[in-house]
Amino acid sequence: MRYSFLILPAYGHVNPTLAIAQELVAHGQEVIYYLPEAFREAVEATGAAIRSYESRLLKGIGKVPSQRGEVMREEMRQVLPQIMDRIRADKPDVILHDPMVLWSRIVIQLLQVPAISLRPTYAMNEHFNMASMLESRPNHHLPGMKEVVEKTNEVLAEICASYHVPPVSFMEEMMYAEPLNIVFLPKAFQPEAQTFDERFLFVGPSIAPRRQASDFPLDQLNYDRPLLYVSLGTIFNTESAFYKQCFEAFGESDYQVVLSHGKHIDLSALGPIPENFLLSSYVPQLEILERAKVFVTHSGMNSTMESLYYGVPMVAIPQMVEQEMTAQRIAEMGLGLALEKDAVTSAGLRAAVERVANDVTIHERVQQIKQYTRESGGYKLAAEAIMQFAWQSR
Repeated sequence: MRYSFLILPAYGHVNPTLAIAQELVAHGQEVIYYLPEAFREAVEATGAAIRSYESRLLKGIGKVPSQRGEVMREEMRQVLPQIMDRIRADKPDVILHDPMVLWSRIVIQLLQVPAISLRPTYAMNEHFNMASMLESRPNHHLPGMKEVVEKTNEVLAEICASYHVPPVSFMEEMMYAEPLNIVFLPKAFQPEAQTFDERFLFVGPSIAPRRQASDFPLDQLNYDRPLLYVSLGTIFNTESAFYKQCFEAFGESDYQVVLSHGKHIDLSALGPIPENFLLSSYVPQLEILERAKVFVTHSGMNSTMESLYYGVPMVAIPQMVEQEMTAQRIAEMGLGLALEKDAVTSAGLRAAVERVANDVTIHERVQQIKQYTRESGGYKLAAEAIMQFAWQSR
């Protein structure tokens, strides 16, 4: 069987699929990804092939909805002409797609190929969608989102017309249910979980050892000190002021602090680095979470799921509206605390970490969901379901 993977070119979306691809290849299946060149090493390490294309998303999608919307719309216009003929020539038996790849519905309609949805974040239906979750929060805000969705729908209609397929809308794509929808969350973390039928398979985080080269100095970890891990992910990692707050909050503490700062920060602008801090542009997150006591995170879904898998309580500091939803979920499930990024102070950050590190109730709940998460099936259950679906679709 040949599987085509149409995944949003962002690490939080690609990473959960890699273990599945590796498992499919191990079972003699053929897997082809369509992604920018930057993902080649990670994809080929699984045994899968890659067809690369040029993408604007890797250059940054912006921090406000209007900026992200503009880049996403330009991405839709530019990517499909680059790869449509190659997907058609590859003749996939099954297409596995990320709902955030809005043009994937066009490919599926054109090729009339069975499809599976791979969802790195919350599943949605008529009972739950992300907008309604935000609206349930006090002082919720969706700045510019209505306009972003309207403009996105206009571009989708334009592209659909150019390929002579029926139009799709942003929300229709987000809520569209394939015969099989694999969700990379434990079902307990999914809001309104009881309203999703058997088409939705909640496998939890898809985690397998990563084969990505790293020069992170694991030998410098001090096993005599509790480890505090700080990361704002791969997009929102240029926050110099926040990193200085971390220095002030934990520079004199008992923690060894591992801080992931990405590739675009000027370290000289941060001032003296405390002796108990270990800074790196790239951190092997799974290895660090395996022994971390607390995780200060942007509450991206991929990082959140990995934290649950390793049973690490979180201090969530969301950087965008989608992450606010997950931070809220972390807090309401008693898995950690949520802070508003604009209200963070050194003292408040220190107090939050101490509370999360020492709260017995938080610790118990995190351990409970760790067990539940690990029993959800992960990539092995996902690959098994995919192969069964492909066989039945022949």
